[in-house]
Amino acid sequence: MTAGGTIPLDISGLTKSFGARQALIDVDLVVRGGEVHALVGQNGSGKSTLVKALAGYHAPDSGTISLAGHDLRLPVSPQDLRAAGVSIVHQDLGLLADLTVMENVGIGNLSHARLSRRVDWKAEERRTNEIMARLHASVSPRAKVSSLGPLDRSIVAIARALTSQKPGEGVIILDEATRTLPRDALAGFHLMLRTMVAAGGSVLLISHNLEEVLEHADRVTVLRDGRVVGAGVPTKGLTEQGLAHLMLGREVDESPEAGAATHSLGPPILIDGVRGALVEDASFTVSPGEVVGLTGIAGAGWEEVPYLLAGAVPARGGTVSIQGERPLSLRTSKLRDSLRRGISLLPERRMEEGLAGALTVLDNLTLPRIGHKGRPWYVGRAWQRQEFEILRDLDIRPLDPDMPVGKLSGGNQQKVLLGKWLAGSPRLLLLHEPTQAVDVGARNDILHAVRDAASRGIAVVVASIHPADLSAVCDRVMVMSGGVVVDALERPTEQALLERIYAA
Repeated sequence: MTAGGTIPLDISGLTKSFGARQALIDVDLVVRGGEVHALVGQNGSGKSTLVKALAGYHAPDSGTISLAGHDLRLPVSPQDLRAAGVSIVHQDLGLLADLTVMENVGIGNLSHARLSRRVDWKAEERRTNEIMARLHASVSPRAKVSSLGPLDRSIVAIARALTSQKPGEGVIILDEATRTLPRDALAGFHLMLRTMVAAGGSVLLISHNLEEVLEHADRVTVLRDGRVVGAGVPTKGLTEQGLAHLMLGREVDESPEAGAATHSLGPPILIDGVRGALVEDASFTVSPGEVVGLTGIAGAGWEEVPYLLAGAVPARGGTVSIQGERPLSLRTSKLRDSLRRGISLLPERRMEEGLAGALTVLDNLTLPRIGHKGRPWYVGRAWQRQEFEILRDLDIRPLDPDMPVGKLSGGNQQKVLLGKWLAGSPRLLLLHEPTQAVDVGARNDILHAVRDAASRGIAVVVASIHPADLSAVCDRVMVMSGGVVVDALERPTEQALLERIYAA
């Protein structure tokens, strides 16, 4: 507990509707002083609405939000949040890469002279160093954010959040702020959080990563369909299966069986001598009906391979050879050349690089094929409606072809992106982090869809830092280090993958 026994964050009876849809229904959430409290739920459960209500973006219909024993006026104002020592760190971290660390930490609250309004940069440097000391971190205040690695960037975002907090007080809300951190940076990040809560501060951790929640949170609150179905449940003794059951209201289907394709469904696709900014030499085969994984530590080159093969980033060399066709030169080809060969890419950043948020679900789904199925004067709807059936198989919710894709939850957006390319029956399907920031139910649906695509004769390459995904869906996994393939495992377990990744 914090000093005097007050609770730093107490949400009671919070309700929010959008028209006839109830996004939050009588939600209670209590975060104690000196704890990491997790908030979980599948996409569409109400987590984002709750955070937006806390940030003042949404005005609740009813309920109270209390900070350190004082009820806030609703909708919440940023000034009241800051005064109460509450900060929100979003998944994109919100940093300005061209500015220095101390400029990012002090932005909106820079020290300055009263009359001249001139910024006191020495004072800003001192303040940044003091906050870094609280975090037991050593990031240079004068370094450009663009020069920092993932962990140091997250430290800067946390440091900025701490500028409105007194040591040992306040709450930091992490809204999927760890999702882009590589596994080797997560340990340092959570050590930093423990340093904060040990001093009496509190953390509300919003995450899809159930392993992270169970390992690092003290208690967890679970939302389902806008309601709390598990309030402040201690994580000690709780399993991933038990937590997933609370989130979904049912048992999770078993993951697809890796290696389900017992034989090749055609001649292998040959990938030879691929070179890029990180990749020095990637050569391997993938057969129709096979799922091949690529992994390693962050920066080892595996994450660049899908983009090189798809022509999305420039390659220094390499070829892709599909039976019966001349090899495709990656150095001279473009993205359209790969598409014409039947090579499709699902990028990691779905809304920035894969989908058009303002367009409808149907338009996003069919966009790659409008050029050859439609006419210059008339697109035609019959073929589009026929392709839309693939989203029924992927269990999109809501199943509305006319909804703007930007209004869907993250998991449903990912399913639209997957369906967009599966509807075109690619020969080589490339996926980078296909289950990034989706809930446990959507993850299972996506992995099953990938396995099903392979069973229909598509060659699949999955690049991921998550051993659990790779062990669930891949026939083979290749480990990269220093830009080259250093190991290959047949139908590996999660533990075997972890050992090989860090041994490499």
